[in-house]
Amino acid sequence: MSVRDYYLEHFDELPLEKQKHFATRIKYWFKDSRFDDFLAANEPSHDLAAVLANNDYSGVNNLEARRPFFEKYPELYGLEACLFRINRLLIEYDVDLREDFLKIFSLDKLADLCHKLLHDYEAMIALSTYAVNVVGLSINLFGDRIYGLNNRYDRLTRIYTQSLQQKADYIYAYTHIILCMSDYYTKEITGHYLQLAEIIMDHTEPIIKNYYNDISLDMKLEYLVCAEMAHRRNEELRQKIDAECRAARENSPYVIDTRKSEKYNTLSGAEHRNVLYIMSGLDY
Repeated sequence: MSVRDYYLEHFDELPLEKQKHFATRIKYWFKDSRFDDFLAANEPSHDLAAVLANNDYSGVNNLEARRPFFEKYPELYGLEACLFRINRLLIEYDVDLREDFLKIFSLDKLADLCHKLLHDYEAMIALSTYAVNVVGLSINLFGDRIYGLNNRYDRLTRIYTQSLQQKADYIYAYTHIILCMSDYYTKEITGHYLQLAEIIMDHTEPIIKNYYNDISLDMKLEYLVCAEMAHRRNEELRQKIDAECRAARENSPYVIDTRKSEKYNTLSGAEHRNVLYIMSGLDY
């Protein structure tokens, strides 16, 4: 049985948020309408103030390295979730809450935070997806209204670190730039954005090759999905990741990662890794 079929068979066993994550990826990546009714019945709350106010980042991965930067930008955790909620409501439900958001978080305040992050490479790398998502979603949702922000994906591609300890966060930051440029799998990456995606691949592929055993399967699979969006196929890396995934499925119906603790290898905990595996085209 393919991993896709296994997750479809056990879909009802996933927590709701994992169900929605899986459903949206299957819908937009494969143009598959099977989850339309499910998503329509599970429209997220429109209470943006409640989402924005939740700044309890205590459960994030790599907390101690990230804590100083969450403290430096104390509204960022709730803001990232809030912008993501606005974007999801706009894409999936045709509900536009951008003006409602600006009543509780001003455009000037958002612009100031984005420009500070774009000049704080240390924070961008440490915060990784949280910071990239805030800047990328701000570009997508408000870029034409914030001076100097509309083309700032160019600056995001110049984040760099020499630190081995931060290689993982660096790769996740870069792959999420591509995810933001694709508006989370809903748009094809073309033109100038495609050129930027190719630059990102140029930066990330050598790191994955040189530090292969230190990098999680989640990260490698997210790289493969982004490589597909960038029309880039490195067969050597693809075959190596494929072999690792095959080995990881020898005693499991889905892809596990022995680098991760048990909670990340349950049906729910492994959902992120496995939906990426399905999207990568390796699940045959």
